Amino acid sequence: MSIRSVVFTMAGAAALALPAAAAAQTQQPPVSQQRIRVQKETPMVSNSTTNRTRMSRRDSIANADRMRRDSIDAAARDSVANVERMRADSVARVEKARTDSIAAIEKARADSVARVERARADSVARVEAARRDSIAAVEAAAAAERERIQREKDRYRFDGSGWYMGLAAGAAVPRSDFETVGYKSGYDISLPIGWQKKNRAFGVRMDLGYSQFSGNNFVGQGGQGITFSNSDAKVMSAALNLTASIPVVKSKGISLYAVGGGGVYHFRDYGVTSSLSGYLGNDVFEQNEISSTEKTRTKFGANGGAGIDFGAGPANIYIESRLVNVFTDYDDNVQFKDFFGSNTSKSLRWVPIVLGVKIR
Repeated sequence: MSIRSVVFTMAGAAALALPAAAAAQTQQPPVSQQRIRVQKETPMVSNSTTNRTRMSRRDSIANADRMRRDSIDAAARDSVANVERMRADSVARVEKARTDSIAAIEKARADSVARVERARADSVARVEAARRDSIAAVEAAAAAERERIQREKDRYRFDGSGWYMGLAAGAAVPRSDFETVGYKSGYDISLPIGWQKKNRAFGVRMDLGYSQFSGNNFVGQGGQGITFSNSDAKVMSAALNLTASIPVVKSKGISLYAVGGGGVYHFRDYGVTSSLSGYLGNDVFEQNEISSTEKTRTKFGANGGAGIDFGAGPANIYIESRLVNVFTDYDDNVQFKDFFGSNTSKSLRWVPIVLGVKIR
């Protein structure tokens, strides 16, 4: 119901109540206890009373109408005041509800922001913890690797740099013409110095060697009837070789390798009247030349062979065999070939077979 309807309803009720009250007052005039003497009045007196009665009635109606209007105005004023109070109360309730809603929304927003901030802080903390753990794990792995590398280096004499040095000994077996002209097997000692990184296929090696061969008498061919008393020949050598390794059992450090290169070979103590002296360039059939020739000669040669390595901690044990070919420069004349044979070659060959150890 609207405010206007309430006001008109209350005003109507007041309007209906006021005529009823006025009528009640008109129908019940006050009764006097004094007895009034009734007498016949003159017409003039009767008219005056009637006029007074009419005036009194008009006054009563005017008063009733005034009271009715006053009542209606008062009711209207009260109704407006009530309506204003109701409006004010409604506005206050709406404002309070709005304020409470805003406060609730603000609190919910603050709570949401706080939860998001806590979640962000927790996420940042977890990420930071994970980062620290990752860095610590990487640093621990790096430290472990450095320690492993250091232990690996400590195992080796040369700190695992790839360098190595060794010592080997074995037999030196002459082949072909070297054996034919009166020389038998002797011994060989070698000192390898090389470089080959771990898990790499190729390397380089310097071989310093010493070989000695047993000399026997040699009776030449043809009708010359000359016999050479061959002294024990000694050869010192220095050869620069390349190596190529192939793992066979990697977990146990077993590998096959090939070796080959070239170098110089220094012959000494072979005797100026020996078969070897003739091969190295002396004319052993001319006594004057024999007496004046040198007793040592240096020749160039090449070698090649193979071996097998066995890992043994910081060392490698190896077995190796090579073919050594030294280039000679004897006088290629008929007398020489008649004495030593027509199929004589221009090379001296032998095969060292050694067992050695390499320290890394």
